[in-house]
Amino acid sequence: METAAAQAVADAHGVPFLGIRGITDGPGDPLHLPGFPFQFFCYKRIAANNAARVTAAFLQSWGGV
Repeated sequence: METAAAQAVADAHGVPFLGIRGITDGPGDPLHLPGFPFQFFCYKRIAANNAARVTAAFLQSWGGV
């Protein structure tokens, strides 16, 4: 929801916007952790690392405007 709100503000002001998110929850638990808060803190780090990698790859491949 936060990304959608940021997109709406950018659209309203005619500013280009690209949202890259790290998702911390999904179906099942492949690591079989004992639930909250263990799952959250473990997957938060994985999601943040994945989002950082995607952002870095995008910036390296982007030719700019």
